[in-house]
Amino acid sequence: MSWDIFIMRLPPEAGAIDEISDDWDPPSLGAGLDVRVVVAEVLPGIKYSQSGWGDFEGPGFSISTPLNEADDVPVAGVSLFIHGDGEAAVHAVLAVADALKARAFDIGSGDFLTVDSALPAFDAWRAYRDRMLEQHGP
Repeated sequence: MSWDIFIMRLPPEAGAIDEISDDWDPPSLGAGLDVRVVVAEVLPGIKYSQSGWGDFEGPGFSISTPLNEADDVPVAGVSLFIHGDGEAAVHAVLAVADALKARAFDIGSGDFLTVDSALPAFDAWRAYRDRMLEQHGP
C-alpha cells in the first residue's frame, strides 16, 4: 500500500482540485530527460530502469515513479508512490514539487500538499494504512 502523490503545475490560485476549470491545459514540467535530471538532483541515487521507472531508497521510506516519457517528450505530471514510515518522505515529496516548480497533490485525500499540511496528510495515510493492514493483513 502506498501514499500516492501527483505533481503538476497546477494553478497556484486553486485551493482545491475542483476549483480548476475543465478546459484547463497543464503546462509541461519539461521534457522527459530534463524531468528525470531534476528528480535525480533532488533524490540522489535514484535508479531508473529501462522501462523508465525510477526507484529511490530513503531513510525509512522508498519512492517509485514512472518517468517513462521519451527524452524529448513533454511531461505534464509526475506520480510518486511512497512506501514506508520515514517522515523524510514528506520532505522528499515537497522537494521534488519545489524543484519542478509545481504543486503536490495527495491522491488519497484530494488535498494539495504544503509545508503545513504535508506531515498531517502523511500521518493520516499511515493511520489508514495501519487500519487496513490490521483488518486485512499484509
